[in-house]
Amino acid sequence: MLKKRKFYTLSDIKNQIVYTPLVFVIVLAILSSAILYFFLKYQQINETKLLIQSENFHNKNILKGYIRDIKFKTGSNFDEIESKLKNHVFELNGYFKHIDSLETKSTIALKEYLKNKETKKGLSYVIFDTKKYNILHGKDIIEYLRTQTNSKIKTRKFREYMLRNIESFGDKSILYWIDNERRDIRLSLFMHLKEKNLMIGAFTKSDDLKRLTKKAILSTLKVISDKDKKSHFVFYDINEKIVYNYRNKNESTLVKDISRFDLLDDESIVYSFPKYNYKIITKSDYLTKKLKEIKTKYEYKLVLGVLIIILAALFFSAAANIFGRFINTIFNRYNKRLERKNSLLKKWKDRYELAIIASNDGLWDINLKTNRIFFSKKWLKMFGYERDDIQNFKEWLTVVHSDDRQKVLKKFQEHIEGKSDHFISEYRLKDKQGNYKWVLVRGKAFIDDNSSRMLMMSMDIDDRMKLTKELRDVELLTEYGKIVVFRWRNNENLDVKFVSNSIEYYGYEAKDFQTSKMRYFDFIYEDDVENLKKVINKAIKNDEKSFTKIHRVVDSNKKVKWVYNRTILVKDDYGKVTSLYGYINDITKIKMNEEELKQKVKEEVEKNIKKDRLLIQQNKMASMGEMLGNIAHQWRQPLNNINLLIHFIRDNFKNFTKEELDESVNSAKLQINYMSQTIDDFRNFYQPTKDKKLFSIKDSISQCYKIVASSFEQNSVEFEIVGDDTKINSYENEFEQVIVNILNNAVDAAKVKKREVDFNPKVLIDIRVEDSIIVNISNNCGTIPSKVLDRIFEPYFTTKFENQGTGIGLYMAKVIVEKNMQGRIEAANKADGVEFTIKL
Repeated sequence: MLKKRKFYTLSDIKNQIVYTPLVFVIVLAILSSAILYFFLKYQQINETKLLIQSENFHNKNILKGYIRDIKFKTGSNFDEIESKLKNHVFELNGYFKHIDSLETKSTIALKEYLKNKETKKGLSYVIFDTKKYNILHGKDIIEYLRTQTNSKIKTRKFREYMLRNIESFGDKSILYWIDNERRDIRLSLFMHLKEKNLMIGAFTKSDDLKRLTKKAILSTLKVISDKDKKSHFVFYDINEKIVYNYRNKNESTLVKDISRFDLLDDESIVYSFPKYNYKIITKSDYLTKKLKEIKTKYEYKLVLGVLIIILAALFFSAAANIFGRFINTIFNRYNKRLERKNSLLKKWKDRYELAIIASNDGLWDINLKTNRIFFSKKWLKMFGYERDDIQNFKEWLTVVHSDDRQKVLKKFQEHIEGKSDHFISEYRLKDKQGNYKWVLVRGKAFIDDNSSRMLMMSMDIDDRMKLTKELRDVELLTEYGKIVVFRWRNNENLDVKFVSNSIEYYGYEAKDFQTSKMRYFDFIYEDDVENLKKVINKAIKNDEKSFTKIHRVVDSNKKVKWVYNRTILVKDDYGKVTSLYGYINDITKIKMNEEELKQKVKEEVEKNIKKDRLLIQQNKMASMGEMLGNIAHQWRQPLNNINLLIHFIRDNFKNFTKEELDESVNSAKLQINYMSQTIDDFRNFYQPTKDKKLFSIKDSISQCYKIVASSFEQNSVEFEIVGDDTKINSYENEFEQVIVNILNNAVDAAKVKKREVDFNPKVLIDIRVEDSIIVNISNNCGTIPSKVLDRIFEPYFTTKFENQGTGIGLYMAKVIVEKNMQGRIEAANKADGVEFTIKL
């Protein structure tokens, strides 16, 4: 039932004129204050972010300079140690020049002298003769060097080999002996006393790299901090739980609870020394002060702005009040004139009331005494009857729908009995053709001494009732949803016949379209109008029953939304499309999610590509330590051979013939060429591949074996390549990285199996050319458990100890083969070993 609209009297209008402007001014003042608050808040946030970014950039640059000073200071500490070491060795060398011989008595005095010197100077001395390579003093230092080289040989031959190497480094050379596990370092310096055939050397005590770094930091911490007026540096030793120079006070503070210190907040710039658990932190009181100034400035602006808004609101309120009083004076004058006119009109109303009631579409008159009915021509035409078809009240009841008959009789009887002022009823009436039509009947009975009759008027509301029923059914489905049902006439502007109330979801009202205030194409986003017209014209031209279209619309707030439009074409009896009937549904979120998903997929693909490239390089760097071990192993024998040849030439050069000398020199050159070739092999392996090139599979695998050959020889692993020799256009170095990873894994497996059982390990590579190039790499070094086999190509999955593997080797092999080379790599247990299959 429609809600009855309120009737506004002149008094109501006067009140609206007086109070509405006041309410509007108050609302506008509140809204302006809110807008001013958010605007100033936005400016404050932007200014704060800009200040923080500027300070962070400044602090980062200061911190970088300080870190460079620390590293330089650390290097300077080593320069001082080297200088002192040279002085002590020169002093000891002078002492030995004055000793005539090293007899037993002299040797005892020498040892006492050296022990006193070592205690006093904080050094350790090593003295040995260069003929028999006997150690006169410092055997414990040579034992220390043995542990440094990880050698398990404790024979005299090793000591002689070590002393020869020290002698070969040359006279007055500074050597650094670094223990990576303990993170300490020792320096040594040797001088050759040729007249006594002695090598005299000194070793510093183990010096802690951590201590030297900390010393370099603390020595300039306060000085560097005072140079910058905006910020200062704080040093935090995590292990010792001590903070130095907190609040720029040159003192140390014990940290029991780090959360009580404001060191690691969001405004701090931190540089970490992870090996030593050190942190250098920049702290800035200047930033806090400036942030408070910014906050105070914008609070002052806000107070001033609100004050101006209040003054403006008071001014407009006063002006509106004065204007309202002026309008009220005019309305009072008009009201008095209107009251005089109403008194005259009331007289005329009584005279013409009967005429007004009888002036409707279908008029009929019932004689309540005789029950005879008179129908006007318009009524008869409305239902198709002739003049004498219906003559009395009883016959009229027969054409009323049976479901409505009792309701009509009840209202009729109540009105005759005076229970209602007017007879008003809606019911269905059968026309001449037997079809029922909805009618609205209003009437009034006139019963007095002179007459007893009832005047009635009928209005055809059949179309309205059918449409109303249709609308109610549709609105029940769409009233609270996002689906809007519409019906448009098939003309140029698609004039509206019906639109559901759910159009309010887009900020419009149904009447906006029904009164032509709003046209359908005004609702469509302008860039999609022509495309939608083409779709409609195409559907009509091709005699299609319906069409669907995804397009954009614009709501009342000018916000663009995506909708799904499903429309059927309504035709008349002649097949002409008279209207369009359909619905639209908001799919903005789905559309936005699709776009966001596409963007995220693109971003993730780019991230994965960057990550894969980084992992490839990390995998190379992770294996570099093992490769360096292989280089060292392959160089050791040539170096020994060259060393022996040099000594042999030195001891026998007077007795050499030219042929013997040439033979010795050629042998040395051969060893040096072998070492140079080894370096080239490893350098080519670590050189990154940017472009594809044509290379031989078998030659590339042979090159890989050269890199791991030392590991195979150490562990007695047999290696063999069989099959076809073919070429491929791809990334050679990345392919070699895959092969090297698999070969290294085979050696590791052989080591594990040899601890349990004695066997002859072997790696066989078989190359075949079928539909594709197939490279099978098999070994007999033990199988992999099925649970582990399913995961060996996962990133960071490893069965080795933490210090033996990173878990990215086989993962990167899979990435290289399947992504970069568009191939496939698989692994499977076979007999007593594992077989890797690469298809390219």
